[in-house]
Amino acid sequence: MRKTHHIYTELNYQMRRREDLRSIEEITLIAVKEWMARNYGQPTEHGYQWKDLFLPHGTSLRISHRGLCYFAEVKGDLLIADGKIVTPSAWATEVCGSVRNAWRDICIRRNYREGWTQASAWRAAAGEQPKRPGINRRLRARRITD
Repeated sequence: MRKTHHIYTELNYQMRRREDLRSIEEITLIAVKEWMARNYGQPTEHGYQWKDLFLPHGTSLRISHRGLCYFAEVKGDLLIADGKIVTPSAWATEVCGSVRNAWRDICIRRNYREGWTQASAWRAAAGEQPKRPGINRRLRARRITD
């Protein structure tokens, strides 16, 4: 119970600091819905369904091409890039100037705390948290020498 009180106290402090007028219940409901979308890959309200991958509202997409980064964002049920409604494939083709494999060229970030991950990694993990080969490298190296 003590940890729960600490979390609500911190939430209250952060909301006051940012002058957020929403209720704690409203923020909690948003957090639970986002957690469900991220952990179960199931639509909670709004988001873009890209084949078997669900991208919740607010998800950012990025293409790096010729040293420049291009961004799109899921807003409601639509994928928006440069103020236009696009599909991932059409967006990749438009940015790169030729037909491209959008799964390979697009990187996804579901929230600001995550790093960018290639769409094909999300697809291979079927919407679950994708494997990132470099994350546990030190731990694996330590096990080899033990």
